[in-house]
Amino acid sequence: MTWSSGCVTALLALACLSDSTLRPPGGFFYAAAARACGPADGPAVSIYLATVPVESLAPTAPYIRIAVWQPLDHLAGGSWLIAAGDTSAAAWYYTAPNDFEVATGGHVMVKVVQPDTTIEGSVDVTFPGAGRITGGFRTVWIASAPLCG
Repeated sequence: MTWSSGCVTALLALACLSDSTLRPPGGFFYAAAARACGPADGPAVSIYLATVPVESLAPTAPYIRIAVWQPLDHLAGGSWLIAAGDTSAAAWYYTAPNDFEVATGGHVMVKVVQPDTTIEGSVDVTFPGAGRITGGFRTVWIASAPLCG
């Protein structure tokens, strides 16, 4: 193997590594997830992406909340569209506790749900004001017991 072919091999390996390890979405280095209620009071999971560690279901703004209307045990390996009129997932960008905008499009994918309820996945979502936010996440689980219905 020549020096140049060794360099090409090393560069390809680095490129593949960088593709499989998504960076956190711009500025949102922290992620958490919790049980939630779906639109018809069915089981759901909320994923929070934040600029500071998430310690409650009302994180410090700015943050993004992504709701997937599926139970936790149905998330692994799934992908959900975030779009007007679609009822499988939704996303909100909060700039203050009561000031938010709704995503106009995108998707969320869950690669794996670990036995300790850590969720790993990626998001690609667009907001009217905040623009496109894309990247990977690895959540911590926040225990909650929402009262649905």
